[in-house]
Parts: sequence; C-alpha cells; structure tokens
Amino acid sequence: MRLFMNPFLTIAISILLFSITHASYPFAGEVLDYEISWGFIPAGNARMSVNKTKNENELEIISRAWNHSWFNALTVNDTVSSTVSADSLLPKVFKQKIHEGAYKRNVITLYDFDAMQAAIKDTAYKGSELRHALDTAIGLNGGERCILSAFYLTRTLKFEPGDTAYFDAISGKKLYKLKVIVHRRETINTALGKKTCLVIEPVILGDGLFKSKGKLSIWLTDDKERLPVLMKSEIIIGSIKASLIGVRNN
Repeated sequence: MRLFMNPFLTIAISILLFSITHASYPFAGEVLDYEISWGFIPAGNARMSVNKTKNENELEIISRAWNHSWFNALTVNDTVSSTVSADSLLPKVFKQKIHEGAYKRNVITLYDFDAMQAAIKDTAYKGSELRHALDTAIGLNGGERCILSAFYLTRTLKFEPGDTAYFDAISGKKLYKLKVIVHRRETINTALGKKTCLVIEPVILGDGLFKSKGKLSIWLTDDKERLPVLMKSEIIIGSIKASLIGVRNN
C-alpha cells in the first residue's frame, strides 16, 4: 500500500549503535488489528500476526492490508511475510505481494548471514506492462533487516525521550542509514484505553524507503508490551493513520 501502509511497515532497521538496551521478544501468537483512515474517512484495515513455524527457534511474521470495498480510491490487497530467528529477529526469508489496483509487485529476499549476502528477486507490473525486474545479490555487513523484522525489533528497544539511534538498513539492492528520533512521551486515547506512549520518528539519511513519503510518527506504549497503538504519516494529500483496535494472542 504505497499511500498509507508502506510508510509504517517499511521501518527497515538493523544494528543499534547507541546505548539503548533490548527488552524481550514476547511476540509469538500475537495478533494486532488496525483500522486505517485517510483524514476522517475509514479506508481499510490491517493485521499483523506472529506465529511459530515447524522449525525450532523460528517465527513467521505476517502483515496484511486491505481497503474497504466501497473505498475505491485505494484498491489494496497486500500481504507481506518474513521468517525470522526467534531470538535475534534476524530475517531468513522475506516475501512481499502487493496488489494495488492495476499495480502488482512480488518480492522475495533470501538472507544468508554466513555468506554475508542477500539474494533478491523483485518484479513489478502495472497492468500487463513490466515496470521493473530485479534479480541480484548484494553484500551484507551483518544484522540487516527486512521491513517486518525491523518493525518488531523497534518494539524491543528501551527508548527514552531525547535518544537518537542510528541503524544499518536495506532497501532493494541498497544499504543505507536510518536515524530514529525519540521525541517525547505523550498520553493518548486509544481503543485499548488511555496509553502513555513514546513518540518516535524514523528518518532516512540519503536514499531509502521513506524518501518523499512524508513525515512518519509512531506511538509505542511506554510499557513492556511496546504496542504500536498509532502510526501517522503526513503526505501531500493529507494524513494517513493506522489505529490499533484489537490485540489478542493465539
């Protein structure tokens, strides 16, 4: 969802370089449900879930986003998944299937940290027209993440207002830096009640996934769960919000 899902799902960060410590990884079985709105208009829904796989010490993160059938301005049906190590959240296999109107994109990335290399296949079509096709491998420095493993890693970091962290990031065949700014604590009303949150902002240094996407702010609950209760992106055509409306564990 290029207009309102990719900004908050594409927090592709990796190795923390500053003195921010990790919490635990209590994600197995978690399901997060979101309502997506464009201004005051309900536009769609999203679900992020984490499941154990048949392999030991491995999790599969799945993110789906879809628009309401009556909201024809943004026809969306996206599925993104990542198989990760349960202890480090490092990605093993990343898959992205995007279907937005006439636009379709399929991405698969295989991470090999022993060989320090990632193999990437990425094709995109608009209707029957091939927009791009990428089949390549890039060298890794170690610890690079996909958009989903990075999103969940962010939730484990024990931020304080005023902290600034820098990460290695990967986007397609590019490596770049991501800066995460922790602005403030803020108490907001949510579907889960009043929550005190840390408001963070990811900023790309150089080319990257957030370039020209507008300012992104994320409200993480300031507790052990670090729930992303609100994600808001300011874009040219207005404000897009993802509001957490439900949490459960399978």
